[in-house]
Amino acid sequence: MLRFAVSSWSLDGLLNSGMSLLELIGLLPGHQIGTLEICHFHLPSTDPSYLETLKQRLQSAQIELFGILLDTGNIASSDAAQIAADDLLIRHWIGVASTLGAERIRIDAGLEPPTPGVITQSARRLQEFAQIAAGSGLRVSTENWHATSQNPEALLEILERCGETVGLCADTGNAEASSDKYQTLSLLLPRASSMHFKPRYTVTGDIDLDDLEICVKLMREANFDGVLTIIFDHKHDEWQGIARLREALQSHLELINPQSVR
Repeated sequence: MLRFAVSSWSLDGLLNSGMSLLELIGLLPGHQIGTLEICHFHLPSTDPSYLETLKQRLQSAQIELFGILLDTGNIASSDAAQIAADDLLIRHWIGVASTLGAERIRIDAGLEPPTPGVITQSARRLQEFAQIAAGSGLRVSTENWHATSQNPEALLEILERCGETVGLCADTGNAEASSDKYQTLSLLLPRASSMHFKPRYTVTGDIDLDDLEICVKLMREANFDGVLTIIFDHKHDEWQGIARLREALQSHLELINPQSVR
């Protein structure tokens, strides 16, 4: 079912100004937020006692932890030392995500240009991590993001080699780095199970509704029915910015299916 989520990145300003992640989670229900993604760097500790406290806070606030967003590692590297270090790092964060009860963990496809060899390696390692994660009831996703996955055709080839073992998050903001944002989204959205929605803004600071309408149209054409995560990257007025984007999306998403959005 199509539903809204918020990334902790949208609240980065608050988290960096002294608010703890535990405090922030307690505020989410009051802002009608029921689903959360957490950037790995927003976790102040991965000590088991802290993770248990965080899990209990999520449960008491009735917040669904959709995913952990792992923002480090380069699975397309050819350097043996980095491969070994990243293997340990990613395995660690798979364990963290599993302990917290997340549905999935997002792993980047790599930082290297998508040569045939890089595509093969990226797909192989994503499959390996997906198999490890599946043992803990966790799913791996990747995203159109850094060099290996900015080109939608290369990313789709990686995903095709992974079969159904690896999910896709389509990111509207990251699509800006491709040669054609809307063409990229039109290719990726039919394969996507989740989406990061970062809007364009006008010179006056308002949401660019023309851009938003095109993105929603592409979602409708792709029959997108996954988790829609709001990305607000300004470092002030975070709650208001999230609410304004949600309201704008809600009004357009009703064109898709008014009964499916919550």
